[in-house]
Amino acid sequence: MQAIRSSDNLLFRRWALLSFFWFVVAGSMGAFLRLQLFNPVVDINYKHFLHGHSHLAFLGWVFNALFVSLIYAYIPAHVKRYQLLFWLLQVSVLGMLISFPIQGYKAISITFSTLHIFLSYWFTYQFLKDVRRETALTQKHLFSLPFVQWSLFFMVLSSIGPFALGAIIANGLAGTSYYQLAIYFYLHFQYDGWFTFAVFGLFFWWLEQYKVPLSQNLVNSFLRLMAFSCLSGYAISTLWTHPPFWVYGLAALAAISQPVALLLFVRLIYPERQRLKILLGKLVFYLTVFASLAFGIKTIMQLFSTLPAIADLAYMVRSFTIGYLHLIFLGMVTVFLIAWFSKLGFLTLSHRFSGAGIILLLLGFTGSEVYLFLQPLFFMYGLGAIPSYFSTLFIFSILMPVGAALLLATAVVSHKPTKTPAHFSVT
Repeated sequence: MQAIRSSDNLLFRRWALLSFFWFVVAGSMGAFLRLQLFNPVVDINYKHFLHGHSHLAFLGWVFNALFVSLIYAYIPAHVKRYQLLFWLLQVSVLGMLISFPIQGYKAISITFSTLHIFLSYWFTYQFLKDVRRETALTQKHLFSLPFVQWSLFFMVLSSIGPFALGAIIANGLAGTSYYQLAIYFYLHFQYDGWFTFAVFGLFFWWLEQYKVPLSQNLVNSFLRLMAFSCLSGYAISTLWTHPPFWVYGLAALAAISQPVALLLFVRLIYPERQRLKILLGKLVFYLTVFASLAFGIKTIMQLFSTLPAIADLAYMVRSFTIGYLHLIFLGMVTVFLIAWFSKLGFLTLSHRFSGAGIILLLLGFTGSEVYLFLQPLFFMYGLGAIPSYFSTLFIFSILMPVGAALLLATAVVSHKPTKTPAHFSVT
């Protein structure tokens, strides 16, 4: 096996840290939005700023992080082929960061977001083409590569949502359920598809690199159940419209299949937990466990959301939806990617400041999740508003970008060029 060239590894690291910088900015914007709820700044359009925050989080942080990670894991020798594409993606992200808070969904912001969609198509095509050229990859990555291929399929599929929005608005249906359904289509196949399957692909890549023995039949069954639950799971996002009976049946099948998949995943990984703790290192291992727990909680919540009363509540109470999306985005995807970049040597967890950073980030995430789900329950049971709800939520929110900034600053200051670890060398 041949290690990644030091110059290429440096390029990967710079790209990874830039993507993490976007996360710090997106987190800061999120905290600012929470401040607006109890101490608003004059002349700030909350909805416009929210669009900027969400696009930066999705496309500046997670898309870039997965872009870097997938190339690193499967085709590192081709990284320089992706330099132009990477910087064009950054131009589109910067354009959205500036234009969305100023004008919302208007010509300039739509142009940059549409550009990003077409650039993501380019990435998908080029990545799959390069993977096919490396004939040994299919045999070497029997477990992980199918998850990655599904993730890219779901990413492309999700783009139907934004394009449908244009047609819906053009036909004067912006205030109808069709508008919300198009948004939910995009969110579902981003969160449950692109993000989730890519994370599982990278996790199984770890297991392949360490030669952890796995049952091919169990992995294949897990993948099939996950793919089925994702494809059919969009039905769960439509239950608030009170659709025909067969849609409820499809939603129930989707909601049931994912807990079964979760049990298969536990059966695969639990026997290897002690070995993984040694191979990954305690900090990375426990962050991965944290991300897995977030996925498990999300799976249980999705199961209960098929009940009509809960489906209606989830649609009507905004904090439930935000809490659910943050559970996947922050609790699962972001925590795993921090562990992933740390294992690659791009982030440092052993330094005291980075240790403080990860504690602040996890504390902010956990506290905000508790508050987001607790307040609606207070109202449901006639307990009224939680004292100082918005200000406390803001405090939890500000902890996350502060913690992320500490992680980023430590990575930049304490970096010493090293060769790629032997167990992560790539053929």
